[in-house]
Amino acid sequence: MSSDCAIRLQALRKTYRLYRKPGDRVKQCMLPRLQWCLGRSPTNYYREHVALDDLSLEVRKGETLGVIGRNGSGKSTLLQLMSGILHPTSGTVEINGRVAALLDLGAGFHPEFTGRENVYVNAALFGLTKTEIGDRFDDIASFADIGAYIDQPVKTYSSGMFVRLAFAVIAHVHADILLIDEALAVGDAFFTQKCMRFLRGFMDRGTVVFVSHDSAAVLSLCRKALLLDRGRMLGLGEAKQVCDRYLQHLHESRDSQEIVTKPIQPSTKSSGDQAGLEPDVSCGVSGWDTWEGRDTFGDRKALIQRVSLHNAQGRPVLSVTRQERLCLRIWCQTSVPLVNPVVGFLVRDRFGQTLFGQNTSLMSAETTRTVLSGTRFVAEFEFVMPLLRKGDYSVSVALAEGTQQHSIQHHWVHDAVVFESANPEHCFGFVAVEVIHARICWEVGRDCHNDTTSNSLAL
Repeated sequence: MSSDCAIRLQALRKTYRLYRKPGDRVKQCMLPRLQWCLGRSPTNYYREHVALDDLSLEVRKGETLGVIGRNGSGKSTLLQLMSGILHPTSGTVEINGRVAALLDLGAGFHPEFTGRENVYVNAALFGLTKTEIGDRFDDIASFADIGAYIDQPVKTYSSGMFVRLAFAVIAHVHADILLIDEALAVGDAFFTQKCMRFLRGFMDRGTVVFVSHDSAAVLSLCRKALLLDRGRMLGLGEAKQVCDRYLQHLHESRDSQEIVTKPIQPSTKSSGDQAGLEPDVSCGVSGWDTWEGRDTFGDRKALIQRVSLHNAQGRPVLSVTRQERLCLRIWCQTSVPLVNPVVGFLVRDRFGQTLFGQNTSLMSAETTRTVLSGTRFVAEFEFVMPLLRKGDYSVSVALAEGTQQHSIQHHWVHDAVVFESANPEHCFGFVAVEVIHARICWEVGRDCHNDTTSNSLAL
């Protein structure tokens, strides 16, 4: 393995034997050997479950790899193989550096031991000596911030306290590789933010493999991602593309339908079309879009045919420099009757992180509405664009049917509209606020708003 490679997996496979009843385990230990000795074909009394199948990948030093997938896709098994807790059925796992893993809640902790004792035991498992642990104990206890509970048996801990102490240990063992398996989901907001700050600092010098169901968390931390399903690799590459594929896979699995991704062909206007449903040429739209070059998915029984983003003057928006009132217009057509059609949008940054969005189901309190087959309709969203950091942004749109909780995805178009924010570089965060006034008071406790002297400095 090359010196710049932290983790290498080659043809990795992990299987488990599942038995229908306990007695079958005894049969499997004895009868196949007896049958072989008698010249008969051995009988297996188990069913083989494949947790991971033929997985090969490399993670470079300094990379942060996000692993995403549904329950049962093999994510936790993958991390257990990387950490050495499990051995592969076949294939190889090569690790270059010290590994610290935060896997199952409470893993490596003895319930009867106190938090202090478990720190020493758990850190020793990562290769630290007793002296090294003693030197770092105060920092570990401070990071965990569980107070006097540090000297109480961990069986009395809440799930959040478990995570605090476990993460505090792995944050101070000076590992080269961190493996995180969704344990942060049970922490409170303050501790989660502390962990995220640590992870972002660690990413400057170490390697992280981060498992999550939350694509937003993966997009926030990772630039590279792996998508697993039933033990097989469905995608490996840029985090945005992999998370979009994960979203598509979720809808495909839920609807249990074959997804066709052919471009939409231009539709012919019928004599019964209602006025106002043709694309508005003044808004920069002329003819129906085929979505060539864009990722789409859905059963396509109802289609999004065109999308435009324009300002109050009807001009298409290519660049925004300030907060302004905008209109997003989405043209749709259905080939089947729709019960409660839902049209929505998401605004994302160039890394695929969702900044905000809305849909007609959230905006409307109407009762059941049915749209007849062959109907064309337009959804409009008027909103004030927030101040965005300078860069490129996109709008993804979707057409579904049903409710906010239960819906059928008919058509989803990633990056249907792209625009640029030309706001100054000094905007902080993803979305900035427009500050009306800011000043510094020189005297503590003095009300700046009523200050008529020179004791305040306007910024």
